[in-house]
Amino acid sequence: MKTKYSTYLGSATLSALLLLSLFFYKERTVFVDLAYHLFSILALDSFAIQNYRIASFFTQLFPLLGGKAGLSLNTIALAYSASFVLLPIITFFTINNMLRNSRIAITYLLFVILMTTHTFYWTQSELPQATAFLFIFFALLDNALQMENIPWSHILLGSILLIISSFSHPLLVIPFVFVISFYFISYPNQKLLLITSGLFYLLSYATRSIFFKTPYESNAMGGLNNIFTLFPNYFSIQSNINLLQYFYHDYYFVVLLLIGVTFFYIKTKSYLKLFITLAWFFGYCFIINISFPNGGDQFYLENQYLLLSIIVGFPFVFDLLPTIKTLQIQLAILSIICLVGVSRVYNTHQPYTQRLSWNRDLLKKTDNLIQQKIICTAPFAAPKELLTTWGTSYELWLLSTLETGRSRSVVIEEQPGEFDWALPATHSFIVKWGNFPYAVLKPQYFNFSDTTAYVKLRYTD
Repeated sequence: MKTKYSTYLGSATLSALLLLSLFFYKERTVFVDLAYHLFSILALDSFAIQNYRIASFFTQLFPLLGGKAGLSLNTIALAYSASFVLLPIITFFTINNMLRNSRIAITYLLFVILMTTHTFYWTQSELPQATAFLFIFFALLDNALQMENIPWSHILLGSILLIISSFSHPLLVIPFVFVISFYFISYPNQKLLLITSGLFYLLSYATRSIFFKTPYESNAMGGLNNIFTLFPNYFSIQSNINLLQYFYHDYYFVVLLLIGVTFFYIKTKSYLKLFITLAWFFGYCFIINISFPNGGDQFYLENQYLLLSIIVGFPFVFDLLPTIKTLQIQLAILSIICLVGVSRVYNTHQPYTQRLSWNRDLLKKTDNLIQQKIICTAPFAAPKELLTTWGTSYELWLLSTLETGRSRSVVIEEQPGEFDWALPATHSFIVKWGNFPYAVLKPQYFNFSDTTAYVKLRYTD
C-alpha cells in the first residue's frame, strides 16, 4: 500500500481517537492508576515510573512539564489524557512517513484499534506504551531485511528500542518471539540478522528479569503456577468463558482475521506459518486465562489480550491483504475495521461516565457537612459503577479540584478500623498507602483548606 493511503487512514483514525481522549478526559484521568500517577507526579515533582517500566516516560512528560510550567490542573489533565494517543500518533508517522514502511505502520494501526475497547479508558498500562517502541524496532528490522548494509545509526536506535521494550513489560517477549519467527520463515536468507536481534532482546530481557526483578512482577507471574494446580481442567475455567464472550461482543475482528489467515495459509500450504500463528494465538490466550482462571475486570484483562492483535496483524497485513489486488477493497476493509473500532470505543464510555457520576454524587452528598474529610467505613459494598476502590482518594482529589477548585479528601475503608489512625489528621491528605501534609503540596493543584478532623460515615445510596 502506498504511503499516502496509509497516511490518510492513520490520520483519520488517530485523529478521532485524539478527539475522544479530549472529550472523555475526565473518564480517563479520574480513574484509579492515572489519577494516582497524576497525583504522584504533581506532588513529588518527578516521574512516577514504577517497576522499571521506562516506556511510560513519554506520557508522564506531559504532566511533569505542565506542573513545572505552572499550567492549570485542567490543562494538565487534558494533556495527560491526550498523551496516550499522541504516542501512537508519533509512532505511526515515524514508521509510515519517516521510515517509509507502510505495512508495519498499518500493522501498528491495527494493534491500536483492532481490540481497544475498555483499555481506552484504563489507559495508563505500560504494555501498549512499550509496544509502540517495539513497533518502531520492527520497522527498522523490516527495512534492514531489504538492505545490504545496515547503518550504524539503525543498529544503535534498534538496540535502544529493544532495551526500552524489554524492560517495560515482561509479556512483550511473546509477540517479539512470534514476529522474529514469522520473519525467520519469510526471510530464510536473513537468519543471522534475525538471530542477532533475538539474542539481544533475550539478553536484555534476562538482565531485566534477574537484576531488576520486583515483587509486583513476581506476584503477577505467579498465576502461571495454575498450569499445575488446575490440570487437567483447563477448558472449564471462567476466564475462557469470558473471553469467548469478549470475542463475540468486542473483539470480533480478531476472530475474523484469524479465520481469514487460517484459510489462506491452508490454501497456500504455508503450514509452518499457520502453525506458529495458531500456536502463539491460542497459547497466549492459555497463558493469560490460566493466570486469571476466575476472570477479572475486562479493562484489566483486555490490556493483556491486546497482544493477540499483533499475532493476527502480521500474517494479515504481510500475507493475506496483498493478495487483494484492488486497492479500493483493501482500503475498504481497513477503513471498516478502523471506523467500527472508533465507534466501539465511543460506545464503551457509559460505565466510565457512570463511575464519574458516582464520584460526583458522593462529593455532592457530603458537600454541606461541617466535617468534609471523610472515611467511608467498612464493610463498604462498592457499587458496580465504581469497579475498584483503592484509587478513590486520588480520583476525588482530582475531580473536586477540577470542578470546584477546592480539593476534597475522601478515603474508602475496606477493612474495619483501617484508617482509625487518620481520624485526628487535621492538616493532611489521607490516601490508601499513607498521608501527605498540606504544607508539602503545591496549593495550585492541591487546594486543601479543610482543617477539621476526619469523620467516619457509612455510605448509603
